[in-house]
Amino acid sequence: MVFRYKTSRHVMFEEDKDELREHRSRNLHPASQEATNKMQHFKEHRDGILKSLANCGLQLFCFYNRDRDQVFCKIGASATKLRDVAARMKYKLQLKPEYAGAHAEYRHDFPGRPGVGFTDRRIVSHIYKIHTDDEYHTEDAIFSTRDKICLIDHVINSKDKDCAGLGVGNLLHERELKSFFPLHESHTLQDLSSRIHDWVVMPKEHANRVRDYFGEKVTFYFLFMSFYWKWLVIPAFVGVVLQLIDVICRTPDNWTATPFCILSAVSAVLLPHFWRREEAKYALAWGTYDLDDDLEPPRPEYWGEPRINPVTAQVEPFYPDHKRKLNYCLSFFIMVICAVFLTASILGVLYARHQLKEQVAGGIITFQFALAFLVETFNILLTMVCRWLTNLENHRAQSEYDSHLLWKVMGFKFASSYFVLYYIAFLKDHMVLFGSPMRCIRNDCFLDLQAQLAVFTVVNLMVKSLARSVYPRLRTWFRHVRISGRVCMENVWHHDKLELAELSNAELQSKMETFDGFADFDETLITHGYASFFAVSSPWVCAATLLWVICELLLDMKGLTETRKRPFPLRVRGTGPWTSAFEAYGVIAAFTNIALLVFVSDQYRSWTLANKTLLFIFFGHAIFLLCIAVKIVLPAIPRSVELMKMKQETVVQRALENITVQHHQQDISQLRMRDGNQRPLQVLDHDPIEDEEPEPQLSVKHSWVSMSEGLKEHLPWRLLICMVICLVVVGITATCIFFFGFDGHGHG
Repeated sequence: MVFRYKTSRHVMFEEDKDELREHRSRNLHPASQEATNKMQHFKEHRDGILKSLANCGLQLFCFYNRDRDQVFCKIGASATKLRDVAARMKYKLQLKPEYAGAHAEYRHDFPGRPGVGFTDRRIVSHIYKIHTDDEYHTEDAIFSTRDKICLIDHVINSKDKDCAGLGVGNLLHERELKSFFPLHESHTLQDLSSRIHDWVVMPKEHANRVRDYFGEKVTFYFLFMSFYWKWLVIPAFVGVVLQLIDVICRTPDNWTATPFCILSAVSAVLLPHFWRREEAKYALAWGTYDLDDDLEPPRPEYWGEPRINPVTAQVEPFYPDHKRKLNYCLSFFIMVICAVFLTASILGVLYARHQLKEQVAGGIITFQFALAFLVETFNILLTMVCRWLTNLENHRAQSEYDSHLLWKVMGFKFASSYFVLYYIAFLKDHMVLFGSPMRCIRNDCFLDLQAQLAVFTVVNLMVKSLARSVYPRLRTWFRHVRISGRVCMENVWHHDKLELAELSNAELQSKMETFDGFADFDETLITHGYASFFAVSSPWVCAATLLWVICELLLDMKGLTETRKRPFPLRVRGTGPWTSAFEAYGVIAAFTNIALLVFVSDQYRSWTLANKTLLFIFFGHAIFLLCIAVKIVLPAIPRSVELMKMKQETVVQRALENITVQHHQQDISQLRMRDGNQRPLQVLDHDPIEDEEPEPQLSVKHSWVSMSEGLKEHLPWRLLICMVICLVVVGITATCIFFFGFDGHGHG
């Protein structure tokens, strides 16, 4: 926790006699009355916060930074405090391996009551996993560092008993607190950063290590990246082979387009399904499988008027819905303006390319690179706009914030990144732009699309790589120059000045950038669109994406372990809305590739429009029926996960309640009556308590409501939407073929 101490490092405030003697060497000067009042306010507020933290049993260690304009406070807790908080909030801890790796709420040992002979004794302290290799471990060894951070953060923010209830989000929003972050552990971090191969492959042991240090949300991102590049291996290998055939044929529009279209479409649709199976296994192993999103705590940046939450009965910041709805209207208005400007700019560059390609050095290639850089610039600016709009909406939960930001960014970037490619593929050869007819390169739209996609991919990978490796270091360097540049110049011109002490470890970490998992997933989603939407015209793009994903994973690992603050460990069940985004991209990729194959390529040029439409519907139904069959045979939640979940629930109940299972067989002969005179039980013809069931009444309305509710309960809404769309498309197609596909003699 970082507090403000001075308005500037060059002013004097509460220096002792020794420091007053040195104030000239430190270039200090008396502060104005306004600055003194402000620093006095800093002190009073800081003392109040520190007193609240100390009163609730936390351990504090405060010190000045190098320039003595900030106060750093390290916050910790004793083992007793951690155990009390964990028991009060029913915090789930991992059990030992012999308990099936389950997670159970922490409970104190209960010695039992003397009045009942201590028969109600509950000793459970031995069932929790020890997170250390030391033979003589401490009492807090059952808590990993991730658990300690979560428990201490709860004490700081919550208004429960023996908690401070500070509300860090409001403090940061009101600028009364400068920074708030967990500290890195140098030895553990160094060990993680040295395992480069494990970051790429992400075996289970390494995933557990990353999760114990960074939390589930960060670990799920790296697990997905590892899963993604493995998923791309087969399409990349097939794509490289087919690209060689395309070079021989001098065009990607050849006989290999049909099988590769089916392969790429099936791969794009099934990717999120198999990832859901993978994340379900890890969610169960990490105790987040049954995580309730409705009880998600407020994110640190959430601010508002303190009110009592009607669900949790806790005092939390409250932001009125009418203000958020006004911000929604503002977001919609700004997004419409940006969309119009984006479309006009791209169409203008396309028109300039058509008119000036003979007059500009490099010709078409120059405009292709100009379009690529324009798209990347728009993506950066639109992301900033989307973040600003989402911050104005002030969402309570992190998952809610991520979802709203995702759909804004996804809509903008889909238009900016793929508009040109869709235009070349489906409209360029049949469109007049600003009165000028457009033509594809060598009258081959597949070749034109492949060239523009190659330029987009190269520029996208180049910009992202530079942003990952160079931008954080440049930003840190500029901040260092801005903060320390004047001091360095003074030491150059005045050799008798004393150099200030070096930065402490905590101060170095405070100057690092915050890890942004959203930006990482966003870049992966855009690249996935390049790899899947137009794969039928560019088989090589899967191999290029495979190499980029591996490089991106390594760059993200280096950035996370070297140039980023330690993120707060957030408990999540999986990748959340990103899986739905990849699922939507998979459906779009399947329809786009099929449309390219059927309506754009030369493979079916001699077919009539009606026949092409029927072929498009046939391919679409065949691919999606195949995917549905795979999902039925291999459900999103594996059977092994369901069985292990039930087993863990049984193990947890027995472990917490000290239930001993006795394995013995009961002799049936013991069930016979011991007293021969005992009256046997009477068996009645029916249950006299239950009334007679009423006669069923036929009701069409009631039957329709029951059928609708049953369909909604047992069929996913996405499948229902797909079925309705398919029925509508088939009906429209049949009607069009009936009226326009045949002449009066019954011939097509």
